[in-house]
Amino acid sequence: MRREFDLGPDDIRTLEALGYRWETIKQGPSLWLILHDFPIPAGYNISVARVAIRLDTYPSGMIDMAYFFPPLSRLDGRQINNLTPFPLDGATYQQWSRHYAWTAGKDSLATHIRKVRGWLKHEFRKR
Repeated sequence: MRREFDLGPDDIRTLEALGYRWETIKQGPSLWLILHDFPIPAGYNISVARVAIRLDTYPSGMIDMAYFFPPLSRLDGRQINNLTPFPLDGATYQQWSRHYAWTAGKDSLATHIRKVRGWLKHEFRKR
């Protein structure tokens, strides 16, 4: 696994506690965390995916959105809103445009991973 930039010790402990295989990569000026074998809830076309999280301004700034590879679709055929293809690390990820109120000094990578899990589950509650 690549470690092209360092994460803080709290974030490393979080990733280890959650059991993710992960790597950090730089693409141009952007910093990315890639989580491998991220569990995808039932109802989607796949059960695990890579999730990329952009960390350009973190930890002093906020994190938002999530990027999945391979792309997700709903097995019921309904559309997932606010998706955009996004090239990253030689693959085309699916950008989920999702945002929330970030609280500096309180929110962290762990917060964001919980949000990503929530977005995946919430997708089926809204429609």
